Amino acid sequence: MNFFVNSYDDPNEYLGLVGELLAQNETKNNLILGLALRLKQDLQAFGETRPLMALVQDDFGNIAAAAVITPPFPAVVYCEPLNQAALEALVEFLIASERQVSGVNGVDVVSNALARIWQEKTGQAYRSVLRMRAYELRSVVQVEYPSGGMRLAKPHEAQLAADLHNAMVEEVVSGPRRVATAESQISQIESGNVFFWEDAGKVVAVTVANRPQIKGICLSGVYTLPQQRKKGYARALVAEVSKELLHRGYELTNLFTDLSNPTSNKIYQEVGYQPICDYHQYEFVSDIK
Repeated sequence: MNFFVNSYDDPNEYLGLVGELLAQNETKNNLILGLALRLKQDLQAFGETRPLMALVQDDFGNIAAAAVITPPFPAVVYCEPLNQAALEALVEFLIASERQVSGVNGVDVVSNALARIWQEKTGQAYRSVLRMRAYELRSVVQVEYPSGGMRLAKPHEAQLAADLHNAMVEEVVSGPRRVATAESQISQIESGNVFFWEDAGKVVAVTVANRPQIKGICLSGVYTLPQQRKKGYARALVAEVSKELLHRGYELTNLFTDLSNPTSNKIYQEVGYQPICDYHQYEFVSDIK
């Protein structure tokens, strides 16, 4: 079986070919699907550097693998069922394109396989950056709430939203990151997608709804101020925001947790999130010290 790789400049064309396939399991594919859908709205949503959207197809036109790269972030790769030859074709295409590929992110078996192939073909080593679990929720389990309540962030609080986002990124994100500004938060706030938990007049936790898919939407950036932790704010916020998003008409919500954080993996399951799959993120490096 031969495999052929094509890249696409138009997200509409790309999604017209692969969107239905990715949507068969939105939570498992929420990262690559959400990125492509966001690029459909705004091709420069993740920066001015041209994104790469690629498909690997066999002799009959069947899609064996897909990738989206929004530099400087790692390639997000889909390949189900896992197909070594298709991933080899993708890696050879990426090398020939001379695009800078900082790493790979995707379902664990896919990332593991592509990282090994990349090392074999380029001589670059790979280093684990993050291991995550993707969860899905379709109904919220009622849990006991702390004091305070959930509310939408207001436009004049854009800088506060940015500061909380940057604090979260500084604490938990390794590798490339994008610094939030008040300006970058305004559109999310005006869309009603930035949520605070407020207690005694003070914002103590935040989360954002982003990367809408076909039937679902992802929660990200769940962050509680350090001095306000272990009070149940994050669990309550995620529960209330999930209820709100289901009320808005989404059939499901999804999120990622860091597998090194047992607390987040526990509390989100308590409100109804079910584990779907694991993701592995690697960075490509010249050597590992």
